Amino acid sequence: MERRALLGLGAALATVPLVRPAGAAHAGTVLTPTNTTQLQRDASARALWSTWKKLLRQNAARGWWAVRADAQDGANAYVAEGQGYGLMLCAQMAPADPMARTYFDGITRYVLDHPSRLDPGLHAAEQDGNMVSHNGCDSATDGDLDIAMGWLMGHRRWGSSGTHNYLALAKNRIAAIKRRLISPTTGLLRLGDWSSGSWDNVSRPSDWMIGHLGAFYRATGDTSWTTVWNRHVAAIKRLHTVYSPATGLLPDFTVGAPATIKPAPAHTLESAHDGRYYYNACRTPWRLGAAAHPDARTAAGRISTWARGKAGGNPAKLPTGYTLAGATMTGGAYQDLCFIAPMTVGARWGGDQAWLNSLWSYLAARTTNSEYYSSSIQLLCMVPFTRYALNP
Repeated sequence: MERRALLGLGAALATVPLVRPAGAAHAGTVLTPTNTTQLQRDASARALWSTWKKLLRQNAARGWWAVRADAQDGANAYVAEGQGYGLMLCAQMAPADPMARTYFDGITRYVLDHPSRLDPGLHAAEQDGNMVSHNGCDSATDGDLDIAMGWLMGHRRWGSSGTHNYLALAKNRIAAIKRRLISPTTGLLRLGDWSSGSWDNVSRPSDWMIGHLGAFYRATGDTSWTTVWNRHVAAIKRLHTVYSPATGLLPDFTVGAPATIKPAPAHTLESAHDGRYYYNACRTPWRLGAAAHPDARTAAGRISTWARGKAGGNPAKLPTGYTLAGATMTGGAYQDLCFIAPMTVGARWGGDQAWLNSLWSYLAARTTNSEYYSSSIQLLCMVPFTRYALNP
């Protein structure tokens, strides 16, 4: 979630295995839903894609397409994370939609025409209903990581000899991420290019996209990315050991370097829930489960395995928002698909076939979900189980 858009919403250690719950499968064991066929899974993704792409808006005069996040007041109608989601989804769903590359190139043009004022190699995090950057015109880390990954996926899907050189764009964005978005204080990802001073001590686990960091290494040959992912895996290990040994849950925000890291205090950035598993951290099973790193996969599976117990194996009983000890937060008894869908990716590594089957059936029955945040996450978590998936 963007740092302002959603205010008020309620190294050696890397090779040490994260704590794995008793009975869970090894992180190398890949599960896929067995209560549905490949064709049915592909069809479910296509159905949700048909709903999701209604979020796309065009400015034909500027050659823009963009993912609209706020359909109500338009204060933050377009946010960086949405454009990253859009690029990744368009590249993956292209076999199902002849317009996908047109959307992809339009989002690319939109991103390039809305640079951060602090580093033009990054994307300005927020635009209003008129597609004008505002609220500081600076960046948000998750958006730029996904934008770079989206361009790598575009290169994988179409090559880079068209209107845009996707691979060159991705490499330039990766260089800017390295230049501006890694904290000199903690070695972890910053919140954005605006982070400095005391903010350099704050990070967000939903930005810890271990799979993206691996893709950046493969695209550039820059071995420093392996050091970066090692630091983040070490931070996850400490958070698990010290703060969530029974659940594996991660907080919305953290403070400190990997060796001393802890959940952020309330109201560090967004809300009273900054140190809990809330609307940012709900993405972590997906972000970690998408990686090839065995410890990241184990971490994702661990969260999903805990969620199975929390819900008694029934996704319809999975509430929204938890303390790191696993207690449901006050007011969290309602359902939100952005908390349920990521458990599906985590369940690939959690070793419980029945739980994965139940999660998939729950998502497949909800392909008319039109809410920006939850539908984007839902589709991104369904695609890995289809033939549309791309892994740069």
